[in-house]
Formats: sequence, C-alpha cells, structure tokens
Amino acid sequence: MKKVELHLHFDGSCNIELASKLLKRDVSSELVASKTSNLSEYLEKFGLAIDLLQDLDNIEEFAYLLGKDLEADDVIYAEVRFCPLLHTEKYSVQDVVQAIIKGFRRVPKVKINLIFCMMRNFPIEKNRKIIYLTQAFLGEGVCGIDLAGDEANFKTKDFKELFDQINREKIPFTIHAGEADSYESVLSAIQFGTKRIGHGVRSIESMDTIKQLRDKGITLEICPTSNVDTKVVDDISEHPIKKLNDLGVLITINTDNRTVSNTNLNKEYEILQKEFNFSDEDFLQFNLNAINCAFISEKEKELLRKELLN
Repeated sequence: MKKVELHLHFDGSCNIELASKLLKRDVSSELVASKTSNLSEYLEKFGLAIDLLQDLDNIEEFAYLLGKDLEADDVIYAEVRFCPLLHTEKYSVQDVVQAIIKGFRRVPKVKINLIFCMMRNFPIEKNRKIIYLTQAFLGEGVCGIDLAGDEANFKTKDFKELFDQINREKIPFTIHAGEADSYESVLSAIQFGTKRIGHGVRSIESMDTIKQLRDKGITLEICPTSNVDTKVVDDISEHPIKKLNDLGVLITINTDNRTVSNTNLNKEYEILQKEFNFSDEDFLQFNLNAINCAFISEKEKELLRKELLN
C-alpha cells in the first residue's frame, strides 16, 4: 500500500549501519530504545545522532538513506521534522537545510518536506529564532513548524506567546501534545488553533477533548510503537487508537522515530491489523486523512490522492 507519513524525526531515524561505520563500532544499543521507561529516557537516544549530524556530508548521507527507507516502505509523501539549531556546531542553518534537502532529492520517488521543531527546554528567544527561520525557508523545502521535547516538564500552556506569533505569521503548525502529559496538554494545543497534534493519544482521558477534536476536524499524528517505548501505554493492546477512531477522531499512522523505535510503517500497519483488526480500507482512510491535513497545496494534495488510489 502506498503511504503518507507526517510525524517522523530526522535525528531519530539515522541509519545504524552508517552510524556504526562512522564511529567504527556497533552503535545499535546506543540508538535503539529497547528498555526505556518514559519519554525523557527515550529522548536520550537522540544524543549520538545529533553529534553525527553536525557534518554536512553526514547530514546529506543520512537524509538520503532515510529517503531510501521511505521509498522501501512505499511512502509517496513525508514530512520530516528536526530542530535546526541542534545541528549548527560547524555550519549555518542554511548549509544544514540544503544538505538535508540535497540528500532527500537523491530519492526522487518520495516527495519530502521539512518541519522545523521548537524545543520545550529552549528559552523563548531561541524558539523565536526558529519561527523566523521557518518563515525564511517556508516553501523552500520547509512546510511548517512544531513544538517538541520534554512535554511532562515543560507544559504546552506555557507556549501561548509563541503560537500567537505563529498564528499571526500564518505558518502551518503542529504540536506534540497528549503524549507524556495529560489531555490538558491537548486542550492547550486546541486553544492555540492547531489543526494537527503529534500523538494526542491521552485525549482519550476526556470526552470533552474528544468532542473538540472531532468538532474542529483536528487530526492526530499517532505513533503506536513509540507510545509503547515511551510507556504512554504499557502494551500495544492498551493503545487507544481503535477507541479514538471509533469515536470519530481523525487518525494518521506514523513511526515517530524509525531507528529509535526500530520500526517502519509496514510494521506499524501489521501490528495494528493484528491487534485491532483494522482493514485495508481503514489504512487507506488514515492515509487520506494524512493527505488532507498535510502542509502542502490543494493541487499537491489532489495529485497525492490520485497516486494513492491508483
């Protein structure tokens, strides 16, 4: 099945073989989250990848290999997110973004856009800089902005000022919410005017939140295996994705971090089909949902719909 992926972190999806070659040791255990007990521990797995993604040649090659992984997964469109200010020890943001785009363009079968991430632990002025960078690159390989990081310790409600600015500038945005924090985090994201929420699975704790998601047509970027890895749920059988779908919430399926969670979309689909008996028609609808809320033009969406349905 052809697929669309909207929630995918660049630095959480680095090719293990290349990383091991560059560091001259097997780094599998350093990049894959096999025994993490919460989101904070899971995020520790990004440190090594961020170190490797300071060199332009490395950045381009990791981007190319991620593009090849997406191609092998039958992905026709993807939005890949990362924080640009975490990769500028040696080079400018412009150089880093160009290197990523150059790598992606070596895989012409997959259309890929970038989303810039503000970080919850950054001071407000540093996140403002990311807003300005997103404005500068918008339409030049970058399609939107996100808020990522340690949700439990840096509450979504505290970022209103930044999202007021993003709304004024009419920048497409998504927000990580309802992963490591409760449905209240989702409500804050809704109040900011978001049309997409990264994860959002803890919305299930509140029927009022569910109603707002449904009534406002807000789409959830759900990442099932990642939610098990970060202990949002203890086991995939406890995941609320089926309940959310049955309640009429718009769902998309994503990997979050292909390397850290040791997954791909084919694996995610197989897990969900086995556990919740989702049909091919369900997965087709999830992909149509992803196209409908993608940060691209209506013309591009229509082309993707035709490709998906052929």
